[in-house]
Amino acid sequence: MRYAAIAGAAAATLFGAINFGAADADVMLVDAGHSGLGANAPVWVLAMVVGAAVYSICREATVSVPPAIEAWAGENKTWLFAGSALLVLAAYALA
Repeated sequence: MRYAAIAGAAAATLFGAINFGAADADVMLVDAGHSGLGANAPVWVLAMVVGAAVYSICREATVSVPPAIEAWAGENKTWLFAGSALLVLAAYALA
């Protein structure tokens, strides 16, 4: 559903950018009972698309990255413990 909303907003932005100029901007909201829509409406729709895409990417990263780090840490547990021990010994030697 999230990707359908992004695709629909992108299509609306492209349609508005191609078909409506500054002189035709007031036609876009006639059905809603409004008039005088600014010529920068496609810019706001594009900003909405970019915001939804950034949200989607950030959400995907927060969901998929922790299991990947957990899997990597499980495979490299020996090296992580050895590195931690070396850091503790180095801190003790320098103190």
